[in-house]
Formats: sequence, C-alpha cells, structure tokens
Amino acid sequence: MKLVDIHAHLGMERFIKDLDDVMERAEKAGVVCVICSGVDSEANRQVLELSKKYKTVRPSFGLYPLDAIIEKFPDLEDDSPREIKAFNVDKELKWVEGNKDKCIAIGEVGLDFKVIPDDEKIRKEQIKVFEKVLELAKKIDKPVIIHSRSAEKECLDLLEKHEMKKVVLHCFSAKKSLIKRGIELGYYFSVPPVIRRLQHFQTLTEIVPLEQLLTETDAPYLSPVAGERNEPANVSVTIRKIARIKGLTEEEVAAEIWENFEVVFGIL
Repeated sequence: MKLVDIHAHLGMERFIKDLDDVMERAEKAGVVCVICSGVDSEANRQVLELSKKYKTVRPSFGLYPLDAIIEKFPDLEDDSPREIKAFNVDKELKWVEGNKDKCIAIGEVGLDFKVIPDDEKIRKEQIKVFEKVLELAKKIDKPVIIHSRSAEKECLDLLEKHEMKKVVLHCFSAKKSLIKRGIELGYYFSVPPVIRRLQHFQTLTEIVPLEQLLTETDAPYLSPVAGERNEPANVSVTIRKIARIKGLTEEEVAAEIWENFEVVFGIL
C-alpha cells in the first residue's frame, strides 16, 4: 500500500532529537509522501530544507491565521504551547510566489476564531489576509490546505466566493450541514489518526464519499493515543478505521486515497 500524510509539522521542536527515526518508521509503514506544512516565514523555509533532506517530504508554504496578524495584534496568544512569530504578510507572499515551483501546496492557511477575543477588527484582518492568500493560490495554481477552527462557515464562504477548486479541509470540525456543503463544493477532507478515539471524525468519514477523503496526521498533534506524540506512520491507523467504517479492505481505501491525492496535488 502507498500511504500519504497530507499535513504534518515535522519541523517542530518535538521532532528535533529523532526525526530520522520518525521518517524511517513512516517509510516502513508505507508512507511515501508527507506534506510538511509551514505556518510562518521561518517554518516555510524550514519545511523547504526538510524536503531536501528527506525524499518523502514535500513542502507546503503556509501563513497560520494567528501568526499572520500578530504583527498588528501583538497581545494575541494561541491555546497551544508554541510561540507565535510575527512576519510581514506581503513580503512572505512575494517569497511564496518566487518559490512556487518548490512547493506542492499553500497551507496551512485559513481562519481561527477560537482563541481570539470577540473583536471584529481581528476577524476582519484574518479575512483580509486569507483572501490575499487565496488569490495568490489561484494565481500560481496550487491547492490550499485549510485551517478553519471555529470559523468553518466563514472559510467555506470565502472559498466559494473565490471559486477555489483544489481545496483540502484539514481537521474539519464543523457540524453535519457544513460537512455536506463542503462535499457539494467538491472539497476534500483530511482525516487524522485521532479518528480512533473521536466520534466526530468517525461521523465525518461516514458522511464524506471515499472519493473526497485524504489522510493526515497533523503531527505532533491529533495522536490516536491521548498524550502521545503523533507521527506520519500513524496514517495506517486512519486507513484501518476508514476501512472499517466504509466496509472495505485497507488496500481498497489506501488505493482510493492515493488516487485522490494525485487528483489534488499531482503525480509525484
């Protein structure tokens, strides 16, 4: 089986000591492509370097919604233990355009309304940045990997407004009606290994046609085992669970998801 992880953060500190081992385990599990997503200027360059070191890694250049506006709203904090680093959005978009042939996608990008105060200025600034990113993605003809935490409807609205075609909804945690809307728009949904213990992703997998599913890990997050670090090899956990839900073999699921991957991201 050829497995794919369309969203991981292998440049994070939790992988510094043993990334070679992590990648070896991924290859042994059958993972032949890991899309490593940037979140800011520094991370984008980091994922590019990782793609030079590991043959299975493909870089995706991203502008995480909170990081992209921290320059204007310096008091913002995320709810995860990571540092939000300020960067100039317009300069970074120019860099992304200049390096378009080196990336497989644009992401992660989108909106995050979960941790921000109820401030319309902050929401409008996120939307402004997101729309700039979508226009660039269309211009350079790249798929987008979407972060939509507590802003799923708003993300779908903007994706539809900008007539985006190759869209992956990463860790999409919306209600059923919005999942169905995403299906109707032709978007893809990436399912993490936490499906083993979260009913939401089991329900999403039941609703979404196999032809619109992809696999991700969001490593080091969304592990199948609470409290453990996640890693690309755990894509096999997701494949196994999808197969049970869909009543198919793991081989059938893996083959269809690989086809989906090629439709969205192109043939490696």
